[in-house]
Amino acid sequence: MTAPGRFRPTRPDVPAAFAAWLEMPATAASGDAWPGFQEAAERALAHALHPEGRERRGAFDLLAADGYLTYGAEAALTTDDPSRHLHEMIGRTARGPRGSR
Repeated sequence: MTAPGRFRPTRPDVPAAFAAWLEMPATAASGDAWPGFQEAAERALAHALHPEGRERRGAFDLLAADGYLTYGAEAALTTDDPSRHLHEMIGRTARGPRGSR
């Protein structure tokens, strides 16, 4: 944890150059961190799919989305129902970011 109510991924350490790119989302009112990571991943994917993102910067957005999903999965494992939350993350990711189609 970096501050009260903030999730900090534990393994492996976030590389410094990548940490500067990522904004760690706030923990939800429920105390769960995974929804914020899911939403951040959806924003990054939407940006990567946007015509302006289909250049080198889009690759960074894809990496960010991957990072957010990875950290979201780690956060989901700390909840009272990891299986349900992981399945929800997978389903939302498979459907794609809102407004991208």
